[in-house]
Amino acid sequence: MKVNSLFCTITLLVSFTVRAHGGHDHQAPEATLIHLLWILPGIIALAVVAGRIYLNSLSKAYKINQVKTNKYQG
Repeated sequence: MKVNSLFCTITLLVSFTVRAHGGHDHQAPEATLIHLLWILPGIIALAVVAGRIYLNSLSKAYKINQVKTNKYQG
């Protein structure tokens, strides 16, 4: 078990240094925008998950049944 976690940790640490190439410049004017666009899907996913957890905890705390609607089938 310790060998597996050690292997995973080393792999994660090494992979970050391998991905950075010679032209990977953090001082470039557009670097902040590029990094923001790269991480934005992760931020959105975390916000959706946090919102669902928050709404579920509120509905349990106040004993509110969540309403699920069916789409109109015409």
